[in-house]
Amino acid sequence: MRQMKQVAAAALFAGIVGLSAPASAQLAEGVAAIVNDTVISTFDVRQRANLLLVSAGIQSTPEMEQRARAQALRDLVDEHLQLAEAKHFEIEVSDEQVERRIADIARQNQTDLAGLAQQLASQGISISTLRTQLRADIAWQRLMSGMYGSRVRVSEVEVRETQERIAASATQTQYQLSEIFLPAETEAEFAEMEQGAMRLLQEMQRGAPFPLVARQFSRSASAAAGGDIGWISAPELAPELQPVADQLQQGQVSLPIRTPNGVYLLAMRERRAGAPAGATSLVRLRQITAPAGRENALARVQRRIAGCDDLEDAVSSVPDASVIDLGQAAEADLSPVVVERIAGVAVGSASRVQVDGDLASSFVVCSREAGGSAVPDRQEIEGRLREQELTMLSERYLRNLRREATIITRQ
Repeated sequence: MRQMKQVAAAALFAGIVGLSAPASAQLAEGVAAIVNDTVISTFDVRQRANLLLVSAGIQSTPEMEQRARAQALRDLVDEHLQLAEAKHFEIEVSDEQVERRIADIARQNQTDLAGLAQQLASQGISISTLRTQLRADIAWQRLMSGMYGSRVRVSEVEVRETQERIAASATQTQYQLSEIFLPAETEAEFAEMEQGAMRLLQEMQRGAPFPLVARQFSRSASAAAGGDIGWISAPELAPELQPVADQLQQGQVSLPIRTPNGVYLLAMRERRAGAPAGATSLVRLRQITAPAGRENALARVQRRIAGCDDLEDAVSSVPDASVIDLGQAAEADLSPVVVERIAGVAVGSASRVQVDGDLASSFVVCSREAGGSAVPDRQEIEGRLREQELTMLSERYLRNLRREATIITRQ
């Protein structure tokens, strides 16, 4: 499961260790908020806000500092709720786990801890800010995985319908988009998020990279990838986003877009024409065969297949079974019998076992391209749908925690 909340400075400054703010500096600060019986100081908020701005590459101005502090306060409130809920379920995150996460991120940034520490220290940011954030992130991931990881099920129908929808939209213009999503529920929140989105847009116009801004401020699952949602056609977008995407040119970022769930910024990275109407699909097939009489054993294997890799190992339990690579062909060039057998079979899945004379067989659809536009395989679609469901469940759980908590903020 991808991270439900993005770790600030994960891309640039997440490996710093050994720096801690003097205790006297924290004691001299005021109270920014009280979450149940836990205090969030103005020092905590300012530290997190600085981390957000530095890691997003945003110039520190009074207006952006105000926006960053509002975001930082929301993040800190959420993290206190997450840590408290994890503790309620006896989930403990050790110092070693936090340090391993820090070391991993340092390696990803191709530097050492001392170098990152120096960069962060030059901005006056304490390592305790990062450690607390990582601890909350790890604890929340473990809690959500334990609660929902084994309960989220993606059906074959959902996978097939998603693939069919993508294939059907192959003639539509394709967009390679990135997004920033700021959730909102009340009218006051919508107004705040629209103003915040405008400030982020202005900072990106001044040179702040969209991916870094998305990692720190976006609340969608795509934030972990810098807001990248890949290639998508208009029908796959929310109705409010479709006309905006259609007007954006390569390299442009949209104005804030209001939807029922929040506010979006869209960045058009590239666009391409859809496939010509009536263009034939290309399919790559492999065939599994076994002697008649082995069809029940072959059917058990067929139901477990989830891709074309290691098919030989998958059928090794069926005596005298073999796998034949049929290569890629236009679906229009296949025999009507084969076309009928693979109709409705999702990419990565196998057709029902059929006996013809002394041979039992099943066709595995390794890939399918609709008019030259690749349709993701079953595993990719299942992973995408599962991630969306987990993100929704996590946000709903956190929203309920906010509603049940006593949260007092000091303006």
